[in-house]
Amino acid sequence: MKNSNFALLSYLASNAREGKSIPSIAQLSEDLGLSTSAVREQLEVARQLELVEVKTKTGIQTSSFSAAPAICLAYRYGLEMQPDIIWDLVSIRQHLELAYWQEAVGHLTKKDIDYLKEIVDAAFKKINSLPVIIPIEEHKEFHLAIYRPLNNSFLNSILESYWSISLESGIHLLSDKTYLENVWAYHHKIHQAIASKEYDLGYQALITHFEIVRTQRKAEIKQRFE
Repeated sequence: MKNSNFALLSYLASNAREGKSIPSIAQLSEDLGLSTSAVREQLEVARQLELVEVKTKTGIQTSSFSAAPAICLAYRYGLEMQPDIIWDLVSIRQHLELAYWQEAVGHLTKKDIDYLKEIVDAAFKKINSLPVIIPIEEHKEFHLAIYRPLNNSFLNSILESYWSISLESGIHLLSDKTYLENVWAYHHKIHQAIASKEYDLGYQALITHFEIVRTQRKAEIKQRFE
């Protein structure tokens, strides 16, 4: 027997998988054998986790699966308990990217690799503009684009949640041009290594990139709060 606390989530997933529409709350209550208040409570949980959208005109619509909203929600609670918890997430993200590096780059197509070059070019264009524009979206997309072709839902969710949280925290808002040029020089090296299939060189460039960014971020944030 299924746990009644997860009855709605199971129902939503089943309907989404089979391409069925989601009925009204009254019908859900009847189908699941739950009170309308219980359905509303479970529906609110699903909405908070971004598993569904509830709109007046279109009704209840399911979303594609991502664990990122749940991670981000838990992070906000954890941040109140542990103000330095962002660095735990930074560490996990870096270890995951390094652990999946060889598998990920082996899945990249020529189109994927060309896309990485487009991102690098767009980033340098922003860095060289007056005034300097921080290529935040390019930074996020460059890294996600390497691992997205693996189609690993949980890996993608963790990496996406890292970027959502880090952008929210402001740890990427470092506008020193020399620093940005240095960071993106390593993105350029990573792209070149992937394009030439020198994956070990790309791996080492990724490690160095992480070290540069981590050191600069901690120094900047420490200075900000002194």
